[in-house]
Amino acid sequence: MLHRVIRKADGGEVIEILATDPATTRDIPNFCRHLGHELVGQETLAENVSLDADPDEITIDSDEDTPASVTLYRYLVKKKMA
Repeated sequence: MLHRVIRKADGGEVIEILATDPATTRDIPNFCRHLGHELVGQETLAENVSLDADPDEITIDSDEDTPASVTLYRYLVKKKMA
């Protein structure tokens, strides 16, 4: 999906990616390095995010007995200039 979004973006445009897959911490930096895009930002937004959370109102599970849900990662990728 990131390939498709990058193709449609203008050179220099910054794309925000929100992900829950821990493999993205490796995959997105490698994607940028291999294709010449700039990884402007990479951060972990929240851990133990409830899978029932409204994306606009993410809440963190506070009950220790509740199984950990997902970790939310955020990336900012700047498309290389053509």
